[in-house]
Amino acid sequence: MFFINLPLLSFVYLFGTLYDECAARTNWEATPLSIGGTSTNPSAMDMDLRLERISRSEFGFSGTFFWNIDMDDNVMVEMRILNSYSGNEADYKLTPYSIQPQKFIDYINTFYKDMLIPNLGNCTDMPRYDDGYVPPWPKATFNFTRCSLNGKGLPDILAEGFYRGEAIITALPTVAVNISVTLRIKTKMF
Repeated sequence: MFFINLPLLSFVYLFGTLYDECAARTNWEATPLSIGGTSTNPSAMDMDLRLERISRSEFGFSGTFFWNIDMDDNVMVEMRILNSYSGNEADYKLTPYSIQPQKFIDYINTFYKDMLIPNLGNCTDMPRYDDGYVPPWPKATFNFTRCSLNGKGLPDILAEGFYRGEAIITALPTVAVNISVTLRIKTKMF
C-alpha cells in the first residue's frame, strides 16, 4: 500500500519551482546599432557584415567573413570591450571584459569556444571545437545569417548604456583586421 507524504511532495514541488526561478539569467537585452570592419589585405581576410531586422523589435546582423591565411603562432587576437553611458565617442572607456592580445590557438580554446560559438553558433557555419582546437583552421568564406546575442557565456548583469566590441586580428606582415560592433544594452524588466 502506498503512503503519500503530502508535505514532502509539496516541499519538493515548491523547491523545484523556486530553484528554476533563481537560475542565473541575463538581465539585459542587446540592440545592435552598427557593425563593420577593415582589412589591410582583402585578399587574405575580408568581411561584408550588415545589420538586419529580424522581427518588429529584434535586430541582428548578416554577412560573410572571408578567411584565407594560415593560422599559426604568429596570429594574434585581441578583443576590446568599451562602455559609454551616453554613446558619445569621448565617453567610451575600456572595461574589464576586454581580452588582452593572445595567440590564435589560445583564443580558440577559450573565448571562441566559451562565448562566441554559444552566442553565434546557431547562425554561422564557423567551425566548432568542443574538445579543443585541432589545426588547421579552414580557409573559407564563413556565413552569418540573422545573428543576435543570446547572452550565453556573457555576464549576467551589465550596466545600461552603449558597448563597443573591437576585435583585432593581426597576422603581420600579411594582414591586420579590425571588426567593430556597437550595441545598446537595456535592462530587461521580466
